[in-house]
Amino acid sequence: MAVIKHTYYIYRRNLRLWVTQPAALIPPFFISGLLFVVFGSSFGDVTNLAGFPAEDYTAFLTAMILVQAMVFSGGDAGFSMLTDILSGYFDKLLVAPINRFSILLGSLLVTGTRSFAQSVLIVLLALAMGVSFKGGSLGIVAVVLITTVFGIAWGCLGLIIALRTKSVQATQSSYVLFFPFIFMTTAFMPKEFLPYWFQIATTINPVTYVLEAVRAIIVEGWVWSTVGLGVGILAAFTAFLLSITTWLYNRQTA
Repeated sequence: MAVIKHTYYIYRRNLRLWVTQPAALIPPFFISGLLFVVFGSSFGDVTNLAGFPAEDYTAFLTAMILVQAMVFSGGDAGFSMLTDILSGYFDKLLVAPINRFSILLGSLLVTGTRSFAQSVLIVLLALAMGVSFKGGSLGIVAVVLITTVFGIAWGCLGLIIALRTKSVQATQSSYVLFFPFIFMTTAFMPKEFLPYWFQIATTINPVTYVLEAVRAIIVEGWVWSTVGLGVGILAAFTAFLLSITTWLYNRQTA
């Protein structure tokens, strides 16, 4: 099909732009390593608390580091498309004899590739630091796939902001809006260890369930109630953001 061919060329072009800028991948990896060291050493003793669900705080922290990497890179997809819009390249693509949705699909595929690469690097870093994945090799694959899809979902959010505002400042600063989604979760402590008001915030935050699904695979293994709930919410969350992105993109390019 023509749309597949067109998407491939858009994807290859956008991927080349990303690969030729190593600074786009190195900082997230460096920050992830820094978080492992800083928080792992600072809060390592909390595992001695009665009822703490993990023996190794670095393993407990791995899910948070994976999820925050996806959340904070969500604006990258939007900024890449905004760059094309402001440079006029986007308009050239729209008048070219290609399927218009190939432009959006190509951008989302690069977002998925970026998320996959970051997930793999963080998992390798966690393994190097002695984290044992209770879910085994299949668990490692599942963690990478879950976080990759999660990265695509946040890439959709970045595209929504870019398409809606067409503002460099708004798109660049969008990561500030993402802070509550990552920190108002069980990122650092189990829910039962948190204040009551914070427990309510984590309960209504969809990111919490994705994070806990990833953490369950790492710390406990295949706890299907937790993993299934997290994957289900991730699927609904991704479908919702993808539908809004598609609608807004169609409206902006009509």
